[in-house]
Amino acid sequence: MSSYGVKILKELIKFRTESFSYDQRLQDGKECADFIADELEKLGFRTRLLSKLEDRPVVVGGLDCNADETCIFITHYDVVPAGRGWSTDPFEPVVKDGKIFGRGASDDKGGVAVFLSAMKDLLEGNDSPAFNVRFICNGDEEIGSQAGLRWLLSEHRHLLEGDVAYILDVSTSCLSVGCSTSITGIINIVGKQGHAAYPFNCVNAAEKAVMMASKLMEFGKKEEKHVSSRFKAAPNPVSGMIWNRLSVTVLESGEKPNVVPGKATIKFNWRLIPEENLEKRKMELKKEFGNWADELGIDASLKFHESIPGYGIDESNRYVKRLKSAVEIVDPSRAICGVELGTTDGSIVYHNADIPAIGFGPMDEDCNFHGTDEFIKISTLRSVREVVKMFISNG
Repeated sequence: MSSYGVKILKELIKFRTESFSYDQRLQDGKECADFIADELEKLGFRTRLLSKLEDRPVVVGGLDCNADETCIFITHYDVVPAGRGWSTDPFEPVVKDGKIFGRGASDDKGGVAVFLSAMKDLLEGNDSPAFNVRFICNGDEEIGSQAGLRWLLSEHRHLLEGDVAYILDVSTSCLSVGCSTSITGIINIVGKQGHAAYPFNCVNAAEKAVMMASKLMEFGKKEEKHVSSRFKAAPNPVSGMIWNRLSVTVLESGEKPNVVPGKATIKFNWRLIPEENLEKRKMELKKEFGNWADELGIDASLKFHESIPGYGIDESNRYVKRLKSAVEIVDPSRAICGVELGTTDGSIVYHNADIPAIGFGPMDEDCNFHGTDEFIKISTLRSVREVVKMFISNG
């Protein structure tokens, strides 16, 4: 990796851009956005900051290369909270053993550094971009993109008009050609609170929740048999093709050991293959849930809190082929196409801007993204930079 790329990433990590919620100010959001915009301008981009929320502006940069097509690079500068347990200060970057440690090093300030470094090399060399280039960097990807991509689609839709979107916020495990559908559900259970010494006078909501969670887990096991016939999965130890997954993630109930709880909450996350209809599957689960509640005699309600549709792009797509060719040159072992097990900003672009969204990003599987001592290998920054350069260059 060029000294420029390492230097940029180290500066980006120093900005405390932890996204907790929209109710809590993004501490260094404006300063980080200004820094990125300044670097873009040095490279010749026309740059502006657009804000739904002043503390987390969207950085938009454009470079007109007199090309027939436009490639939109999408990433983010906010990070998940650092938490405790780090070996070093998460906002004071440390370079050690060929790695850069710090919160956001891989997710996804590394993506910002990769893009800036790739463009600097390309523009200072003898080659020129084959695309007009647009760069969109959000400050709220980690909490839902409501003031970022989703707001841009509503208020500045023209900025997402292009021919292909390159998502930088993905891993190095494969070429990202889609993502799973994500559905978050919340089940609220009502019982009757009372003294634990007199359970016959109570309806134990915690015990009812365990019974309902068991039904949900049985449903999840059946879901694993829903396997895509079209799309490969990103590399994993379970399946070569993308498949459905359901996880019970939260069980909440009770206040004291001697009080039978009158309320309980179950939260779950459900991932679907791209081919399945999101709304149809939700209705199917609603029906199953009603049957379970009747069978078990439970007073309960189910609400779907958030639903993000998945998508998949065929390997025959010409942009996929172009990206695959670039990866084959840099690292042939990674030149496989896969649908992400999680969700990405590609879903927002694909379903709302109606353009293909693909990517090859700087997150290695072992980089501890979202965990303590997050890092990125300098060699990974270098290889992903080369892939980006090759994808957009005329060479």
